[in-house]
Amino acid sequence: MPFDLPPVDPAAFRDVPADVLSPELLASLLVDGDDELAAWTLRNAMASSSRAEVFDGLVRDAMRMVGENWRAGRWSIADEHLASRTLLAVLEQIRPATTPASRVGPLAVLAGVAGEHHMIGLVCLEQVLTEDGWTVANLGSDMPDTDLANFVARNSSVAMVALTASGVERVEALAEAVVAIRVAGGARPLAILIGGGISYEPGMKERTGADGVAVLLTDAQTFAARHRPADS
Repeated sequence: MPFDLPPVDPAAFRDVPADVLSPELLASLLVDGDDELAAWTLRNAMASSSRAEVFDGLVRDAMRMVGENWRAGRWSIADEHLASRTLLAVLEQIRPATTPASRVGPLAVLAGVAGEHHMIGLVCLEQVLTEDGWTVANLGSDMPDTDLANFVARNSSVAMVALTASGVERVEALAEAVVAIRVAGGARPLAILIGGGISYEPGMKERTGADGVAVLLTDAQTFAARHRPADS
């Protein structure tokens, strides 16, 4: 699925009209492995929209197109894997700048539950929370609940834990992780959020015992702001 790419110098991204951007363009760049122009695209988008809005819109729509093209047989699994790896490289290029003050904010712990191997959403949430002044410990994918609980127990500054899972087959793992976190946190006020593909399933908050479910990063951002410690 070829697209006409804008004849731009990525270093001059501010000179390019925002309407040049599209999910189709970003998907094409990702499947081509072009992390430089893909980063240019996201920087352009963030000139007029928040990071969370760009991730919820442009990035989500582009990756949905990658998946649709793979399922339709137009792109191969190799193309899909390259797009995902390229997006991770792009996210590393556009990560928000940190300051000494950003390292003393309330601590948010992010993790994929046991058996979960998708982590792009965690990286996106890490950036959104970092930009909002949180200190973030992104523990990555496939995190055993015992190790997650030990980390929470050792770090008394943890104020929020965000767990991700892509499908309903991870409900039991989510529920077990939530219980382990509650026990590790003791009497501490500690907010637990569920996200990822499983967030579209009904009743996830009740079925897992979490405090909230976020379909979008803007939802997670609102949840984090509501549960941010008053003295931070």
